[in-house]
Amino acid sequence: MARKTSTRKSRINEEQIGEMLRLRRQGKSITDIARATGFHRQTIRAYLKERQADILADEVRKQLLTDELQKHLDSLIQFAASLMEHLTVPASPNEERDAASVLVPLLPKELPEGLDSASWKARREQQQTDRQNKMLLESLHEHTREKEWWQAFEEWQEGWNICQGVLQELRGEANEIVEKLINENPSFKGEVERRAKDERDTVRNMISDVLWLVWWAGTGKPVEEIEYRTEEGRVAARFGDKTYYSMGYRISEDSLGQDMADVYKLAYDTLHLSFTDKNIADMLSRMDESIAVIDDALDPFVLRPLLVRTRCGLCPV
Repeated sequence: MARKTSTRKSRINEEQIGEMLRLRRQGKSITDIARATGFHRQTIRAYLKERQADILADEVRKQLLTDELQKHLDSLIQFAASLMEHLTVPASPNEERDAASVLVPLLPKELPEGLDSASWKARREQQQTDRQNKMLLESLHEHTREKEWWQAFEEWQEGWNICQGVLQELRGEANEIVEKLINENPSFKGEVERRAKDERDTVRNMISDVLWLVWWAGTGKPVEEIEYRTEEGRVAARFGDKTYYSMGYRISEDSLGQDMADVYKLAYDTLHLSFTDKNIADMLSRMDESIAVIDDALDPFVLRPLLVRTRCGLCPV
């Protein structure tokens, strides 16, 4: 009898045993498995008992893998959401960061325990963030599969960096133009120099205001008029929607206020022409289009099905 059982077992290969285990994991009864495989119930029961530990281990591995996969998916979705919050166009002439530095603060900052030095902690914190950002960007690249969004991301980075370069050029041009215009009017220059001795630098503020006006006008809010408003004692720019942006300080002398308005007008006209020649408005528009492409590609509902078909360097094995 023992020999007969051994013979029956020898006729069952690993593939058939695997089928028994698969059916059992699906909740099938011994009778159902016997009907599906053609083997005797006692034989099936013997093999299932023999492989009970394997069945349990498979279930544990499956659950662990599912949990790790879900954690990976959650981290990708969280990172994608953070990424979208940071993908913008330069909003003002004060944006001096390059594209890479825009992405630095995306992740929570977690440090190993036992590091007492504040400077060492800061360095480790930065290294960890940079490394995790790089790995998650690569992971998103793999999980989207569509290369179109990755190209759009590179176009956004290129556009941001080009804008920063042009803003540096405009800042230099604004310095030259405003100072040249001030020097051409000796009485105005003397008054500006007197004011500049205060803690607020009149010339620096004028240059900053001109850059703001050029940026706003170049991004779709054209300036209609720059004038000295007697009732407010300020120079102001009027936009197409009839709103005003006040510039400079309150000015007690109308003549000085008018001179300041003239400087603003001439500097704005010259710099706005330079801004237009550099096609910055078109560049900002293309950046917006790139952000829209990336937004679609990083939608969690797009990532979810792709996750199970893709294995990146961070996927649990």
